[in-house]
Amino acid sequence: MEIKREDITGLDQRTSNPPKITQRSDVFMEIIRSLTPKLLSIMEMVINNLSGEMDFAKFQDELASKLNDVGREVTRQVLEEMDRQIKEDKTRRQKWQVWRSGDSKEIVTRFGLVTYKRTYYRHKETKQYAYLVDEQVGYTPHLRVDHNVKAELVACTADLSYRKSGQVIGERCGNVSISGQTVKKAVDTFERVTLPSKKIKKQVKCLYIEADEDHVACQRGRSFEARLVYIHEGWDSSGKCRKLEEPIYQSSVDEDINTFWERVWEEADKLYDLEGVEKIYLMGDGAAWIQSAKGVFPQAEFILDRFHYMKYVRMAVGGAHRQGKILKSAIRFGNIEKAQKVIQELIKTAVTPARKQRILDAWKYIKNNWAAIMALYREEKIISCSGEGHISHILSARLSSRPMGWSKNGAKHMCYVRVARANGQSITEEYRRQRQFQPLPIISIQQEKLERERIKLKDTREVLDNIPILRGPKNYLWEALKRLALG
Repeated sequence: MEIKREDITGLDQRTSNPPKITQRSDVFMEIIRSLTPKLLSIMEMVINNLSGEMDFAKFQDELASKLNDVGREVTRQVLEEMDRQIKEDKTRRQKWQVWRSGDSKEIVTRFGLVTYKRTYYRHKETKQYAYLVDEQVGYTPHLRVDHNVKAELVACTADLSYRKSGQVIGERCGNVSISGQTVKKAVDTFERVTLPSKKIKKQVKCLYIEADEDHVACQRGRSFEARLVYIHEGWDSSGKCRKLEEPIYQSSVDEDINTFWERVWEEADKLYDLEGVEKIYLMGDGAAWIQSAKGVFPQAEFILDRFHYMKYVRMAVGGAHRQGKILKSAIRFGNIEKAQKVIQELIKTAVTPARKQRILDAWKYIKNNWAAIMALYREEKIISCSGEGHISHILSARLSSRPMGWSKNGAKHMCYVRVARANGQSITEEYRRQRQFQPLPIISIQQEKLERERIKLKDTREVLDNIPILRGPKNYLWEALKRLALG
């Protein structure tokens, strides 16, 4: 189906009364006029699809492309109209004077690449230069990708590499090219997300704190630790899978350990009445940084993670299954003398010095965590530590499961992204919130002017009344436009 040019524009030179929209310069009418050809083109596509001239897959692809065209055009006109409003209203821009007009800027939006014109200003007193319309919408001087697009890029990096994230979001934004370096810079500006405070803190008898670390390969030098701590109220076994109740997560890469635990306490204090908590169980692999939490949570009792406990038992006994059973039984019943005898027997039968040293290292670990192992057996019916699983799911899946190297700063911000998602927070919303700054006074359009433009929008049916196709034969397009014209 072919739509004539005069049908698209609504400008029929044969009529004695041309549409009133051509006599107005208002931006709202201009947007409607410029969008009319695009909207009619979309309606033509709908008709072609319904009549079988276009398959549905191609229809969706072309529809997405045309809607992006509409989005780019509206975005351009809105930005340029904001610039015009600022330029004309001298009282609102106060001491900013026009220095240069018509400067172009390209910005990647969620609809694609938008190019718009804006005015350059200089402040009379401070001699500062600025594009006021850019300042109003939050565009910094060297920004080339809109903050909404960057928010989607950051959210995408939670699962994909920087390069692939740029490709995926670039395809969504009209097939624009977004480099991995641009994505990395966006991630490096994503800061730690704090938990919202509750007006009424929750009263609980017990809290459980689990902690573990991931070993991340460094781009330069030795690997470093990315630490993860999560606090929860226990375990829910009602479903098929056992899951944590109300978990909250916190991470740290380059933070002082005492500062980190104090921050964990502050986040927990936002949600719980910690003074009313009767018992806190602290679980982990026995590392010094984990046990230092007792300095911040004095009522906490440390319980050794069963995974690491059994790891060192197997390390001590090797393939000696008989001694292994005796050692585990002795430890279970708290008989340290019997356990030590088993260790001595294992040392005597050790063939190499390396094997003997492994036994001694394993026994040292078991002795140092003896009280925590006893607590593990005492509370084994209600407690199970899942630190290794959470480390794998939240941190390792992105930081260390593949052969890649990180800087400490890059790993820190990626931890912020992964932890925010684990806490059920929207990464895109948090990124946009962090970018909300206004270094210059906001220059707003007058409310009374907007009201006048809303009234003028009611006259848009005049445009449709003057489209010649409405005077032609009846078809799908005729029916759609006639209904729109009649309101």
